[in-house]
Order: sequence, then structure tokens, then C-alpha cells
Amino acid sequence: MQPFNIQINNLNIHGLKMGSGDEVVIALHGWLDNSASYIPMLANAKVQQTWYCLDFAGHGLSSWRSDDAHYYFVDYIDDIYQFINALGVKKVHLVGHSMGAMVAGLFASCFSDYVTSVTFIEGIGCVTTPSEEVTQQLKSAILNRDRLKNKKPRVYQSKEQIHQARAQTTDLNSQLVEVLMERNIKTIKNGFALTTDPKLKNHSGFRFDEAQCIGAIKNIIAPCQLILGDTGYTFVKQNLENYTKYYNSLNVITVEGGHHCHMQSSAHCFEQIQAFMVQSSVC
Repeated sequence: MQPFNIQINNLNIHGLKMGSGDEVVIALHGWLDNSASYIPMLANAKVQQTWYCLDFAGHGLSSWRSDDAHYYFVDYIDDIYQFINALGVKKVHLVGHSMGAMVAGLFASCFSDYVTSVTFIEGIGCVTTPSEEVTQQLKSAILNRDRLKNKKPRVYQSKEQIHQARAQTTDLNSQLVEVLMERNIKTIKNGFALTTDPKLKNHSGFRFDEAQCIGAIKNIIAPCQLILGDTGYTFVKQNLENYTKYYNSLNVITVEGGHHCHMQSSAHCFEQIQAFMVQSSVC
């Protein structure tokens, strides 16, 4: 996989590129992850398309948003729109994991003419807030920002210390944690630090309510598939139960693994994604 860097919206968006086919795939990672989450799936695969695995803004090697900016979910939609236009392509396949799956879904809802297919991995619909709780959501976000703005970034004495910290919050084995986190680590004077913007941990100031989420789902025209890990997150299965009837076309499969099943059952996931993209391109 080859590194790339494209400037959009005053941001340097970095990532990993694989393949040279005519069709383009945009692969989107989860919250606090990075493009390396697709390495196990693609490194030895025979891809038929050109894959661009992005580091979202504030993640991996990509730029942080400005000091006065925050990480609103909807801004990722604009980033993807600008990225696709920078590539100069008319149609793409979208593959998204977790938060990246939700970004892929909302982009496909807004820009259906750009999207040939959407594959969700362990993520579907949106994280919602009931309309009657919108002011509490905003208040909580502002108070959280105030608590975190003067917090100094943590300095780690070794990469292994970072790996161990991440291992406590994931079901990935030590080898996969190392693959994922290498791109999230930088060397500093006194040791090592994370490349991820601390503001990513701020609470969201705004979320869609359920009616808005349903409205967005109904606007997705492209065929969709959802890949679930058999030991994945419960809330993903709950979202599937809540929203499946609103998709125009949704295929659901289950593979071995947890929330990062595309890293754990990488070959199986790639086979499913590849076959789905080929089928969707023919339709």
C-alpha cells in the first residue's frame, strides 16, 4: 500500500492507496482509528479497483482542524465530497467501518449520484439524540470542551505503553493493535505521543434525532451491505433492528470477529466486499 496526501479545505488528508483499477473505492475508518485498519484486508489482496483509505481529519497523519474548530460529524461529509472532487472522479464505492460507516451512509444519502455501492462494517444508521434532549446534549458538549481545553497531552515512555493502553479498550490481539496504532503515534522530545487531536474526545454538540436519521436513510439509493462481527457491538445490531426497514436495498452478512472484524476476518470481509462491488457495478 502506498501513502498519499491530498489537500482539501485547508487540510492535508493523508492515507494509503492500493490498486490501479478504473473504479475508485473510498475506505473510511472508525473513531480514533486510521487508514491502517484496512491493511490486514488489502495488503495481500488482489484488488480490481483503486482504493483510497483515508485518515479522517484529526486522525492518523492527517491535519487537525484549526484551534477554533471542532469535529462535527457532518463536516466529514464535506471532507469526503471535497476529496472525491479533488480526485476528479464521478462515481465511487464507499466502504466504512464504525463511525466511517455512518459517514458513508450520510454521504450516500446526500450525494447519491456519486455512489455506486456502500459497504457498512460494524456501523449503520446514526448515533442519535432525542429531540427533547437537544439542549442537554449541547450543554454537556460545551462543559466538556471547557474541562479539556487546558488538559496537557499525555507523554508515553514507549510505543508499547500506547499499545497496551489501546489493548484495554479493544478485542484486537497485540499484533493487530500494533498495526493499527503505528500510524497514531509520533516521537516527541520526552518520549511518544498520539497523533490524534485531543478534541476528538469532546462530546458532540449536535446529533440527529431518530426522525432525521430515518429521513436520511430513505434517501440512500445505492445498494448497501452490512458486515457484522459475530461478537461485535450490541448497539450496531440494535441500530440494524431499528433501521433496516428504511433501506431501499440492504444485504446483511455476519463474519467471525468483534467490532474490528475487517481486521480479524480480513480475507472473508474482502471477498464479500469485492463481490458486492462487482455485482453493484453491473446493476
